[in-house]
Amino acid sequence: QGWLKDPRFLSWHLYPVVPACLALEGRLQPCMDYFAVGGRPLLSRFPPYIPGSFSPKLPERSSTGQSNLDVRPGEASAPESTALGGATSSAPSDAPESASAVASAGAAGEVSTVDNAALAHEVRAPPALHTRFDPKEVSPWEPCRFETIRKLQDATRNRGQVHLMHDIAEDRLVAVKQMPNRWIRSCHSDFVIEHPAETEMPWQDVGCVHFLNSMGFPYACSLLGVYRDDSSTYVVTSFASEGDLFSWCEVGVAPGPEREVVVHPLARQMVEGMQQLHDFSIVHRDLSLENVLLSKLEDDSLRIRIIDFSMASTSRRFRNCVRGKASYQAPELHTDGDYDAFLSDAFSLGVTLYAVLLKDYPWLSTRPGGCKCFEYVRKHGFRSYLAKRKLRNSSARVADVMSEPLKQLLEGMLALDPADRLTLGERVWAADSGRRSVWDEAWMHDGPGRG
Repeated sequence: QGWLKDPRFLSWHLYPVVPACLALEGRLQPCMDYFAVGGRPLLSRFPPYIPGSFSPKLPERSSTGQSNLDVRPGEASAPESTALGGATSSAPSDAPESASAVASAGAAGEVSTVDNAALAHEVRAPPALHTRFDPKEVSPWEPCRFETIRKLQDATRNRGQVHLMHDIAEDRLVAVKQMPNRWIRSCHSDFVIEHPAETEMPWQDVGCVHFLNSMGFPYACSLLGVYRDDSSTYVVTSFASEGDLFSWCEVGVAPGPEREVVVHPLARQMVEGMQQLHDFSIVHRDLSLENVLLSKLEDDSLRIRIIDFSMASTSRRFRNCVRGKASYQAPELHTDGDYDAFLSDAFSLGVTLYAVLLKDYPWLSTRPGGCKCFEYVRKHGFRSYLAKRKLRNSSARVADVMSEPLKQLLEGMLALDPADRLTLGERVWAADSGRRSVWDEAWMHDGPGRG
């Protein structure tokens, strides 16, 4: 219960929640009922990321025992030391520019169910994602070209802000992330030297988006340029007009069959996007409601955009390497064994889908002892939890408003044992005929409420 007493947590104006949680210590039933009724949705009551409260930064160790904080200047561009079997060679300066060629293999040397030689013809991301963008391409900032309209949000983890601007030269709206030069530095190697303990790499994000754009990946924002003046660096991307899923999921129809109809095409896009990332050998490791944006297309349909690749990697297996927000972390991240980031990404996507469909998080944390809702799932199972959990501002149980096909899908994506978890249909699982993917589930194909 230490996080409940943390002043950083209390600063989010959660005083009505905290006393009840403290008073219910050791009593599961009241705790679940408290979080299930009354007040605004839980998504509005708890911040999605509280630095240090759930995931304190500790030195992480690789399988060899080396700390990832021991970064030497000569090693600044190497992949992180916590990856198991990841590639360490330099990436080629250019990757094939084919939109139809989708990667399927992970980082070189990784453990795979498919012979890597058989996948050699597939396109993969460069082992070091930041190498895909050359810092020499940074241009001088043009204040007369970009007209500020309003601030979209604070980019607190990057010490900056995101603004909506009008690009006068191209007559289009753009999103501009402004970060201080003293933070982002001039290139990736300088950033790592200056911030050896940082887990988010801004130049890695830029390089990854540049690579995905070159591959014709449809679920990323377009990188339109990187600029700099004496004080700041500006990363300019296409503007996602409908905001992020965190804001979007709190509006619209109530949880139930009608909401499943609305969310269904977006869910397919999210699965397809993450599947393609993995087939490029990219793991995201920070998927969340805030990192999925929505754009309205010319036909008024919605297109998802996956953002924030600053924690991404082209290695697939990790050990003692906790990434992402507390609610989204797969439980195996909190063990001493190595884990498959393809499957931990699938778990994060399952949490994201649950939150969009139910307007609520399923739990606050998956860390052992960190959340009684998750401990209930661990002890009694996901189905029992759905039957117990109430909707926000309602006496209805979650199980009563969720279709059976959707229950099956989420139960598979949120399986606590990664060996039982649904895959996202990545090519590396092709040889494992007994392994089920989300695409084997009726909800993904037949639509909500049927199957």
